[in-house]
Amino acid sequence: MKKKILSILLVVAMTSAIFSGCGNAKKEEGAKKETVEKENLMDVGLDVDSVTVATSPGYEPFEYKDGDKLVGYDVEIWEEFEKRTGIKVEWEFTDFSGLLGLLDSKKADAVSAQMAENPERLEKYCFSDAVDYYGSCVVVAEDNKDIKSINDLAGKKVGCGAGNEMKTAVEEVFPNGEVEFEIYQSATLENMLSDLMFGRIDAVLAQDIQTYMSIKKNENLKINVLEPFAYDPAQIVFHKDNTELRDAMNQVLDAMREDGTLKELSMKYVGEDVTVERGK
Repeated sequence: MKKKILSILLVVAMTSAIFSGCGNAKKEEGAKKETVEKENLMDVGLDVDSVTVATSPGYEPFEYKDGDKLVGYDVEIWEEFEKRTGIKVEWEFTDFSGLLGLLDSKKADAVSAQMAENPERLEKYCFSDAVDYYGSCVVVAEDNKDIKSINDLAGKKVGCGAGNEMKTAVEEVFPNGEVEFEIYQSATLENMLSDLMFGRIDAVLAQDIQTYMSIKKNENLKINVLEPFAYDPAQIVFHKDNTELRDAMNQVLDAMREDGTLKELSMKYVGEDVTVERGK
């Protein structure tokens, strides 16, 4: 009987040792994998665990919601940043007009919303290299024969998103207030195009890429996208003194251009390569 009990105890002890050995082996394997992954991360000179990026969803194909999930071209750029650097990316949402305020209040480290630099913004912020290039356009109803270019906007009511740099371009053409602007604080492009279709406004200032995406989604939109009056780079915005994060993102963007990832994202979301300068 004692021999039988001893035999059982020996089997139990051996089994425990085997499982313990397997567990230790798995832990060692996991630790080795984690070490390899860390060794493969880009060293971008940042000593932070996470960064907060502010954006305004509803701007397809760049940043928008698919159900509850945030997706888009700009979003995947930051996902690549996280994957390549090991720095976690967190998101903060607000209307487009309030995005830079999140930088000012330190609630966000970066703004990713297809913005472009201008002299006024450069006083407070710094900008990444271009993530893509877009055309600034006047959009009119299909039956509008009066407006053929930006030069025909005098006496017209023009819809424009708050903070949209295209408004400044129009004001440079008409410095004496000849154009009436309808400013949309939080509306999406679809809302502006709806007002255009119903004749509430005469034209809309919009990015060519986003407008063509809207037409593709809604065949009932009877609008014309006029030839771009300017081509601009879309950039990521950082507070002026946060050049370290800007430089880190530029390193990641350079790597993405070199290995073709940036172009792949452009083809996935836009259907063409908008990562190269246009309009030259």
